[in-house]
Amino acid sequence: MEDDDESETLSSILAELHSSLRRHDGDSPLSEPSILGLQSLLDAAASGDAAFALWDLLAARGLPASALLRPLSASMDVSAPRLSLLAGRVYLSLLLSPSSPLYSLFNPLVFLSLLRSLRPRRTLKPLPSLSDASDAALPEASHDAPAPRRSARKRKPGRSTGSASTSVDQISDLSSLLPRVLELLDSVLCRVRLDNTPDAVKSLVETVAEILSSSSGHQRLPDLCFRVLYRIVSKPEHGDQTTLAVEVLRSLTPMILSPAKSASRASALGFVTEKMVPLAQNNDAVKKALVYLPRFLITKAPEKSELRACAVDSITVIVRAMKQEDQIRFTEYVVKMTQGKPQLRLLAVDLILALLTSLPDPLGVKESGQEFNDKAWGLNCLQALVQRCSDSSPGIRARALTNTAQLLGILTGDSGNSAHLWELIGISNVDFSELLWRRCQDDKAVVRKAALLLITKSTTIMRRPLDDLLLRTLSSACSDPLVTIRKAAVAALSEACRVCPDDRVIPEWLHAVPRLIVDNESSIQQDCENLFLELVFDKISQAAKINFGKDATDLESLLPKGTLRLFEGICDSEVAPCVRKICSSLGKKERIKMSVASSLQNIITASESVWLGSSKPIEKWTAPPGTWQLLSEVSLFTPKAVEWEFLHHHWHLLDKISLEDQGKNSEEGDQSSFMWAGDRVHLLHTISNVSLELPPEPAIELACNLLDRLKNFSMNLSEVNINSFTMCSIIKIISAS
Repeated sequence: MEDDDESETLSSILAELHSSLRRHDGDSPLSEPSILGLQSLLDAAASGDAAFALWDLLAARGLPASALLRPLSASMDVSAPRLSLLAGRVYLSLLLSPSSPLYSLFNPLVFLSLLRSLRPRRTLKPLPSLSDASDAALPEASHDAPAPRRSARKRKPGRSTGSASTSVDQISDLSSLLPRVLELLDSVLCRVRLDNTPDAVKSLVETVAEILSSSSGHQRLPDLCFRVLYRIVSKPEHGDQTTLAVEVLRSLTPMILSPAKSASRASALGFVTEKMVPLAQNNDAVKKALVYLPRFLITKAPEKSELRACAVDSITVIVRAMKQEDQIRFTEYVVKMTQGKPQLRLLAVDLILALLTSLPDPLGVKESGQEFNDKAWGLNCLQALVQRCSDSSPGIRARALTNTAQLLGILTGDSGNSAHLWELIGISNVDFSELLWRRCQDDKAVVRKAALLLITKSTTIMRRPLDDLLLRTLSSACSDPLVTIRKAAVAALSEACRVCPDDRVIPEWLHAVPRLIVDNESSIQQDCENLFLELVFDKISQAAKINFGKDATDLESLLPKGTLRLFEGICDSEVAPCVRKICSSLGKKERIKMSVASSLQNIITASESVWLGSSKPIEKWTAPPGTWQLLSEVSLFTPKAVEWEFLHHHWHLLDKISLEDQGKNSEEGDQSSFMWAGDRVHLLHTISNVSLELPPEPAIELACNLLDRLKNFSMNLSEVNINSFTMCSIIKIISAS
């Protein structure tokens, strides 16, 4: 029975061929039943279930095997995508059939017709959504219900369901046909030679690339397309492999440079790194094309920042997969790019950062035993990057400064790199400090901000002090009209204060940062408060945990570095009002810790102990400048942290010197008396602040003492107001209790 069906199918096909030839109309397409019948015969022959007798029948009737080509070519050129794909499948199956006359059947013109049938604009159309299909079927299902008049005019319910169903079926059929045709095409490429038909090869690559770029949502198509492309490149029978590799890589360029989240980009990069790179390792012809791919991508890189970043990432992925010597040659090319056109210079700046942070051992540390290799490729890249910090284009200057800052953070993660990186890029040289100073004075805000970021990063990483010129520049930048510049300058100067809190940095910080508490930008005010908490209060709080022994002879050595210099700077007439505002703001937000007041008392007590331990007269002792002033500010918000015994002791101690002694000392030019007077004022402020916490009996004693001083006028003029205010506060507390 099956033999009868096969004979009938063959007879029908041959009759159609004879009819076409008799009419001299060889370009008429085969009918769909004939194509399907021929395909079933080919499938049976391929599986070994039956012999393929078409060739013998054609020969018996005096027809060459090529008689099938023109009708099949015409069928592949029809506008109906399903029929053209069916014809293409038949043609490829004929080429793969047993004992097929391969050289008679393979024809470049027919092959081009096959490629036209595969074009994605015909074969890859999105499937209609389920909601669309249900909407199309809805009118027929509900024809009894009254429908709106506008809907009735626009729709024809009887047709919409059928047409939608037909469309879905056709597209589903196409989606299953195309992968099968590509599988057959891959197999055919193993049997035929395309070296004599370069146009066919080029068209094949372009067609497969189009299918790739349109294959989103189709699971099997990308893998099949890459199999075909790899077959083209890996087989020397298809032509010069360098030319073939160039064509394939050029066709993948749009996908490689597509946005980062694109699935086609990931698959294209995977094909290059996992297929092309291993192939090139043993094939110089393919390698010749592959090593120039990153350079070609550079010429095609978009100008927009996001897409340019994607291009840089793609190029880096490809270069990272290459051999070391090829990587070094590419870095040399990138260094030369820094002297080219603006777009190339900008791209080179980004590429240098990517290459130095992605490729292994850029500075040659591992090869030379933890010492820098003067000939390391990374050194040339570093120097080129630093040179671009003075580029004529503001955008490139800013980008180079920003990338240098990022590079410092990444490279110094390796202990071998960080050992001499400072000297390598010249940050320790006067020239680079001058460069940073000039960039901080740049007329473009984006450049100034980038320079400040580089200063911050280099200070954090290298732990080196800044020179006076840069410190003054940072201080003045804190008053820049632009908010972003002020914030960046505050961050840079504060980082310098963290790293090197010496006599140069602390005064600059105190005169530049605390005054920003009155800035018109609330975020800067917040930064100012946070930095004061960190760099002043947190440092002072550390003294609460220090055990000051009786044998201590140097107070400064017992405190965190720069603490006494901070106290001294707070006394400055320009700084004190700003400190008062900061303490008030922090206190109202309940952000001042009790440990700050405890530490200040501890420091004052330790200072007295160190003084007495040196056998010096107590009349000559003064607390570290600024400690009483700061205690008077914070005690208002931490009254329970201030001990009455401490206040009582120092009140009697500071009150020992009589007015006559003060006058005598003043004439002799002794400054300690003036400091004692100032300390008494701040002490009275502190007592007034903590008056609610004073015990009743000491409070009465203190009030009487203050009243006697008022009656006898035995006080400094600066103490009168605060003396009266403190006495009134204590009397109110006593009366209330």
